[in-house]
Amino acid sequence: RVEAIGFGTLLSAYANDKETFDGLMAFYESKRTTAANNLMAWLVTCNDIQDPGCATDGDIDVAFANIVAYKQWGGDYLDKALEILDIIKNTLILDCTVDNATTKVLAPGYSNGHWGGCQMTDIQYYTPGFFRVFAEVTGDNIWEQLADDSYVLLNASANPSTGLVPDWQTAEGDPGPGGREGRFRYDACRVPWRMSLDYLWNGNDQSRQWCNKVTNWAYGIGPGNIVDGYELDGTPFGTYHNSAFLGGFTVAMMTNDFEKLNEFADALDGLNDTYWFNLNTRVVYLFALSGNMWKPEF
Repeated sequence: RVEAIGFGTLLSAYANDKETFDGLMAFYESKRTTAANNLMAWLVTCNDIQDPGCATDGDIDVAFANIVAYKQWGGDYLDKALEILDIIKNTLILDCTVDNATTKVLAPGYSNGHWGGCQMTDIQYYTPGFFRVFAEVTGDNIWEQLADDSYVLLNASANPSTGLVPDWQTAEGDPGPGGREGRFRYDACRVPWRMSLDYLWNGNDQSRQWCNKVTNWAYGIGPGNIVDGYELDGTPFGTYHNSAFLGGFTVAMMTNDFEKLNEFADALDGLNDTYWFNLNTRVVYLFALSGNMWKPEF
């Protein structure tokens, strides 16, 4: 999956592991397809391509990882990032109307044409802290607009009491369009991490406000009781207690209260995940928690 390549390139770039990063990028390059408009096919094996279309979140993470790689090692990594960002800008950023205002929205994928957009997007694909860096390196204000409009989409779908957001939504905030998941599940569990970076790196108050709301709710549940699925009103239906969910709230608690953060960190320390997704998100979160996920400065 391209999201796994996104995780891997982010982690190896921040870990200053050039050999692993270059190997992952070679794999990414080998799986680019015309159907995905020269982005990576989202679902592949080592030997074939199972779905030639792209998934936007993975390509965004790979582009950002190449910017981190450039800061670590120089070379042509920035050029690689700019190439990916140009494709995303020209094919996957759309104008939608939310509350009578034009709002930048990411189409979640491209398969011989973009799919989704105004009537179907995924708030997990939005990392405003990344977008503001993209604006710096490209000189294109569309990325700053997308960063700001991420909060329009976030606030449109967030439950007013819990702050929880759905995996999938329309631009206007309606959960579960087209029969897709409209609850807080394995896409939305990453949103607290993604949104918190904009406060941790830039002091963005919209980031802080939402992160505070959702972490206050999570603290009321208790870090040892977080499960892998909630209705947006906070009603649990998940079964498993894992790092993918607990870790996202832990990173977001960095915007909130230090003593509560320690409680979440202690609970996270007690988990021993083995499934690839829970393990990868855990390590991503730990990089953020330890200060090793820094903002590239230009």
